[in-house]
Amino acid sequence: MRRDTGRRSWVSLLFPALLLLTACAQPTSTAGEAIRIGVIVPQTSGMPGAARAVVEGAELAVAEINADRGIHGRRLALVMADDHGIPEDAARLVGELAAQGVVGIVGPLTDATAIAAAPAAERRRVVLITPGATAPLPYGGHYVFRTALPARTQAQALAAYLVEQLRVRRVAVVHDSNDYGTMVALAFEGAARAKGATITGRRLFRDGEQDFARHVQGAINDRAQAVFLAAYPDEGVLFLRQARAVTSGLLIAGSDALYTEDTATWAGAAANDLYVPAGFVPETPLPIVRAFVASYRDRHGRTPNQFAAQAYDAVRVLVFALRRAGPDREKVRDVVGTLRRFPAVTGELSFDRWGDPVRDVIITRISGGRFITVGH
Repeated sequence: MRRDTGRRSWVSLLFPALLLLTACAQPTSTAGEAIRIGVIVPQTSGMPGAARAVVEGAELAVAEINADRGIHGRRLALVMADDHGIPEDAARLVGELAAQGVVGIVGPLTDATAIAAAPAAERRRVVLITPGATAPLPYGGHYVFRTALPARTQAQALAAYLVEQLRVRRVAVVHDSNDYGTMVALAFEGAARAKGATITGRRLFRDGEQDFARHVQGAINDRAQAVFLAAYPDEGVLFLRQARAVTSGLLIAGSDALYTEDTATWAGAAANDLYVPAGFVPETPLPIVRAFVASYRDRHGRTPNQFAAQAYDAVRVLVFALRRAGPDREKVRDVVGTLRRFPAVTGELSFDRWGDPVRDVIITRISGGRFITVGH
């Protein structure tokens, strides 16, 4: 899962709304009236945009289910929990939510928090579906699942597109030295080599890097046709601007962290022709996607991003299991674990043996400030 680069002032707007939603999620009469689903997000960390999207996507799914008579006549409710982006908090909250009787959990959002929460979900025997983590997860496929595309899946799809469709043979890799950047870079390198491409070199930078001239010039000196950039938008935008100022002949492809409006807005024209993988494209011309996007816009006044879509799908997967198995956590797990070809807004969804989604990766290209679908 990428670091969200939204303005921190969003926290002041998001947090009261989450508290209100948590209060509304409590049963209003008997303890057994509402069927509860937990949601773990970093409400008060530096990623309010992604956290808000997860909450809004989950909230929309619950509202639609309750408008359709709920689960066999019982109301569905969300119980919110703030892990502050801290792995230990995420693990503790899984136990607390399980003790409150939730039948499943949507979240956590980041790689580190999901990895920490997974063993707790296994011990408590409660299904956990993360809408954001992309790293390998412990106990995946037992009680732990994800609607976010794994890093290796995205890397394989992007490498295949570059080599097979764009005829790229020589790629330089530039990545953030943190865990996310390193993991994604290694996954891409392996996938690109498997497709017959040559990695001309790997160059690292640290969070907060400002000068990328040596990275750009190094790729040019290595006669690379393309650069794969594993970065967050703040550093990624600087790289794009500096690269475009030097050459227009270097194709640039990026990791999923760059699939955000911030990249297109902040980089301006320098973002044009950047290729990135995506888990969800709101312009997809399918009835289920159009209905979701329209409902989300009506309710929240903006277009849903991939985190909203992946949280929406996670709730709907749990509802699918609840309607077949009832509010029994082990039976819910059995249904989720055998999910096949579920009609999700992120694409027809199945889970493999590791709990990862089996669905298409969308390849997008930025053009005129918009992400345009160019391949699958």
